Amino acid sequence: MSITPLPNHKFTKTTVLDREFRIKYNLTTTQTEIIAYLVMISQSWKNLIRVDGYFVILTNKLEQDLLLGQKTIEAAITKFKKLGLIETKLVKVEQWSSNENFRGVKLTDKSLNYSLSHYKPAVHQEIVDLKKENENIRVKNDELLIKDMKLEDELKEHRAYRQAIQMQDDINESLDESVRKNLYLLEEQKDEIELLKYQLKKTKDELDLKIEEIEDIKKSSNVSPKKKDEDLEKFIKKIINQYSKTGLPICNSVTNEDNWLREVVFTINSYHKLSFTIEDGTEKQIVSSKKIVNFWRWLYANQHRVGVILDTKNPPNISHLDNFIDQSVILNEKICLIHKIKAVIGGVQIILVNNDTGQLIQLYNGLGNKVSDLTTIENWLKKNAFSTRVLDDVT
Repeated sequence: MSITPLPNHKFTKTTVLDREFRIKYNLTTTQTEIIAYLVMISQSWKNLIRVDGYFVILTNKLEQDLLLGQKTIEAAITKFKKLGLIETKLVKVEQWSSNENFRGVKLTDKSLNYSLSHYKPAVHQEIVDLKKENENIRVKNDELLIKDMKLEDELKEHRAYRQAIQMQDDINESLDESVRKNLYLLEEQKDEIELLKYQLKKTKDELDLKIEEIEDIKKSSNVSPKKKDEDLEKFIKKIINQYSKTGLPICNSVTNEDNWLREVVFTINSYHKLSFTIEDGTEKQIVSSKKIVNFWRWLYANQHRVGVILDTKNPPNISHLDNFIDQSVILNEKICLIHKIKAVIGGVQIILVNNDTGQLIQLYNGLGNKVSDLTTIENWLKKNAFSTRVLDDVT
């Protein structure tokens, strides 16, 4: 590779004379031009070869650019070294094909104080204006930095505020969950209380029943069988005497062990004998003494049915029982919801819902029948139904 300097390293044959620098270091004009040249190329030539901090400049390049002789140049370099303006060192340039060592030059801080500028009014004013503009920009930049710091502080406060809100939301959610759990526990406790109330009531009813049984036993012990038979006999005579004169029916829908059809109507015929009339109007006298006895005993035990003819064609009106819907009863020590009260021929059917399982339950009467007497059901509901929370899963 050629050791000739690159094409863009062209010198314009012009240097700037720094008189203060020349006087300070007692340099000749020629020596001042040489140091000015070295400072200029060090600062302005981009492709200047540098090795270990030393830039390489050939002597013949100095001669060509400065139009000076070799002795003059070497004498000046020697003086610069003595004055501490430069340092020199032999370096090897690897990108050159030559194996020779070349002189490298390093400028010291002293030489870097050399001023390459000269006063130009327009340029000077431009520099002053640029410095002023630069100062204004610096002031504005400082103001922006202050605003940025304030915004950063506000952002930190906003983040802290949002974190506080999130923490409060988490606390509220935790409290809500705790409240829901407590409400659920309270509902369970309420159910348990209702069950205990029922058990206490049941125990009280059982005790009352026992007391009544004891009282009945006491009364029965004081009443002879003859007296009981006399009371039943008086009741039978009263009914026969009353209904044989009027010919009106005594009752229908008898539910005793003889399994009479509900449509059968019982009367007293002209011979003062117990008779029954079937649906087609045919009247027959009861001849079985057992059935006669069973009928009178049933009627004596259900005297509220005397003179009452139940409608066996149309369901009864149960609109007054609607207020019992969604109330609860306790069945077999389980709280059940009254889901449906249905009017059917001959009485009423009730469907319950198990409060725990949601299972539908058909209510049966004491005789194992799904259909119960309206009056009996109404009295049972008044005695046993109570208000409680409505089950969400009942449809």
